[in-house]
Amino acid sequence: MVDAGARGHGVGKVLTDKAIGLAADAGARTVDLTSRASREAANRLYERAGFQRRESTVHRVTLD
Repeated sequence: MVDAGARGHGVGKVLTDKAIGLAADAGARTVDLTSRASREAANRLYERAGFQRRESTVHRVTLD
């Protein structure tokens, strides 16, 4: 996540591209990520980086 003050300056793109590059260099065949639907700008960034939306269900249990 990019600090609010740094958003809109390409930091997210650089970080995303670097992460994808590191994964490729390590021999990964795919990269998956999760993001809340409400994070619209982040989701646009991921789609511009080549990620495709997938139908998925995430389950979580919160323990006290």
